[in-house]
Amino acid sequence: MAADDLWLSPASGRDSIAIHFTWVNDPAGVAAVLPDVESALAPFRARPHWGKVHAFDRPAIERVHPRLADARAVFERLDPDGRFVNEHLVRVGAREARN
Repeated sequence: MAADDLWLSPASGRDSIAIHFTWVNDPAGVAAVLPDVESALAPFRARPHWGKVHAFDRPAIERVHPRLADARAVFERLDPDGRFVNEHLVRVGAREARN
């Protein structure tokens, strides 16, 4: 993928490749191998696809998406009531937790 200037894109600021694979419907098995896959890709500052299974948490996403805080501020400004907030978006730091 050619580099772009979209804050949360996998190609933000750099040319990138995408690695896709299929799996059987075995969420526990996939979760078990995610640490190995993500560890092997860590030296490349790999960015997970936002809509795919991954184990990145907020600090991990912040390391590979330096504009995450800017994006979060836009989301919070456009959705101050948190209608589009869920546990996953809070876990990865795209949204703030609601009380």
